[in-house]
Amino acid sequence: MNQETGVFRGKGLWGVILGGSSGFGLAAAKRLAREGLNILIAHKDKEGTVETVIKPHFDEIRAAGVSLVTHNANLFDDEERGTVFESIAEKAGAGKVHLFMHSIAAGSCKLIAEDKTPDFKGIALRGLAESLKAEGASVEPDVLKRAVNAAFHQKGCDALYTLADSRIPYREELLSEEDLQRTVWMMGYDYLLWARELSNAGLLTKDARMVAMTSEGNEIAWKGYAAVSAAKCALEASCRAMAVELAPYGVRSYVVQAGITDTPAGNAIPNFDLMKAQARLRNPFHRLTTPEDVAEAILSLCLPGFAWANGEVIRVDGGEAVSGV
Repeated sequence: MNQETGVFRGKGLWGVILGGSSGFGLAAAKRLAREGLNILIAHKDKEGTVETVIKPHFDEIRAAGVSLVTHNANLFDDEERGTVFESIAEKAGAGKVHLFMHSIAAGSCKLIAEDKTPDFKGIALRGLAESLKAEGASVEPDVLKRAVNAAFHQKGCDALYTLADSRIPYREELLSEEDLQRTVWMMGYDYLLWARELSNAGLLTKDARMVAMTSEGNEIAWKGYAAVSAAKCALEASCRAMAVELAPYGVRSYVVQAGITDTPAGNAIPNFDLMKAQARLRNPFHRLTTPEDVAEAILSLCLPGFAWANGEVIRVDGGEAVSGV
């Protein structure tokens, strides 16, 4: 992109993205950088991953002709949070943070109780084997199971997702009280705390945009997602509170509900491979949402024309959430 173009080019404005080294946060950083927004990213990754995987993406952001500041920090730690906040104040300065995006995936995806779900897959495969035998084809249920898994995982036969075995199983340990507390804090109301501190410190622009990420798991109970689901509900409540109480300061607050997206955070959810197949079948466009789809929406939220939306959960999913097919 020509570095002389871009809606934010030359204005000295910044976007602060927590969780910006992959997925939605990284895609948003790249897209906004191309429009001239300087970027500060806080993330938590292994140093080897930073050098081999993440650094090329950060180089791409800098190549857009903007300033990029990164912090590989543990944002559960008060001292490291303080260091990031001080860096925002120093690098961006008063009245220059136009976007604050909270995209941290730090949730515990564990069951709340031992899984006692009946073996519906096994029942279906045994029934299919019996029906095949009646038609003169003798196939054992175990053979059918291996064939279904091969067709699903190797041949991309999404319609078999109800019979296939997930390669992302539930964890053996159950959800603890500490898991729940940490998840709800970091993914629930940490968004509000950061937004309030940025506002109190005078770091936000006069029409700043706050954005956080939710999912369809805010309303639908996915097994193993209880802690994150609770956090998403708290997050959306925080967004509504921010919309009312921070509006006099010029702040607009949004929560973006992305469709099922193939990201590192998503692939930590049990059964996510099966969920992706179901989403491709259900989505009206028969594909997954991409981080770039979401990044385009976040750019739109940052533009002057979106100033009158506030406190909203905005779906970016191609109609996936409303499709019953």
